[in-house]
Amino acid sequence: MAAALLAACSGGEVDLVGPDGAVVHAYTSVTYATTPDARAQGLVGHAALGPNDAMVLEYPVVDQACITNAQVDFAITAIFVDGSGKIVAVDSLAAHDTLVPCHDGVLDVVETDAAGATFATAASRVSFH
Repeated sequence: MAAALLAACSGGEVDLVGPDGAVVHAYTSVTYATTPDARAQGLVGHAALGPNDAMVLEYPVVDQACITNAQVDFAITAIFVDGSGKIVAVDSLAAHDTLVPCHDGVLDVVETDAAGATFATAASRVSFH
């Protein structure tokens, strides 16, 4: 568990960008999970996310990504993103939801609060900076 916490770091912003290039929503408090342990830990034991908070699960190569919210105490929106920043899928998961959505062609998963679904469905891509 300590390794997972050390591998999760804060920094940068994540913008959801609409088809017209305008920013639909900016996440300004972002934590990145870059190792297998940090991705597996995800939001387990984390405080509920606020409207500007996100966790980005970074994968080393584009592949199929699967997540679960089974051990998380709050609802989330999971935004699956390919290597070019295009949104592949958006899933809403309730607190302690045992559903395990998987999507192909994913490089990153941006996890936001439940309200993030509204922003994500209006967006077509994600910008990391």
